[in-house]
Amino acid sequence: MTAAKTPPGLLLPGTQVRLSLDISETANPDHFTFAARPAAKEPDRSWDIRGDVYRTEHGLKVKRIEVGTEPAGTAEVTGTLMRQIPIGTILDYVRGRVSATLAEDLPDIPAAAMAVSAGRTVMTDGFLRDVALSYLRETAPGEPQGATRRLAEAYGRPEQTIRTWIARARKEGWLGPSTRGRAGAEPGPKLRAE
Repeated sequence: MTAAKTPPGLLLPGTQVRLSLDISETANPDHFTFAARPAAKEPDRSWDIRGDVYRTEHGLKVKRIEVGTEPAGTAEVTGTLMRQIPIGTILDYVRGRVSATLAEDLPDIPAAAMAVSAGRTVMTDGFLRDVALSYLRETAPGEPQGATRRLAEAYGRPEQTIRTWIARARKEGWLGPSTRGRAGAEPGPKLRAE
């Protein structure tokens, strides 16, 4: 994986949180760090959060969180403040950025879609790799919902067939585990090894 850093002060979609994320090759390539803060400095929202995300056999997991408030501000670290911090959104963004670094140079139409003929598709490693990369590209940060629908259109197959291919790509190690109720994935061990 290549080193990548988000622009300073990236505003997470659907939130009032700015995120800076450092994804870099280190001694442990399965370790990522993040820092976030509210977009607007308000006395009751003057917090910042830093943390570590590690890749586990069950996908990316937040392993450390450090929450602080400005000494001059009125905010305190309380249960209410902790509930305002969108950890799930931050983790989704980390997952998306990790995945997007692999899928950045993909063409708009997956190469596998051009090679798929009518009838039963042979699930070769090359095909599953292309399905995985296409899925990572379609679920990257900033992409709209409906990745499966877009892939179904590109491949000329029903959405259920695309879901089956994605599940097979996961089973064969091209995609990492999914997060229940959320679209997207992270690269599987076979993609990370490339």
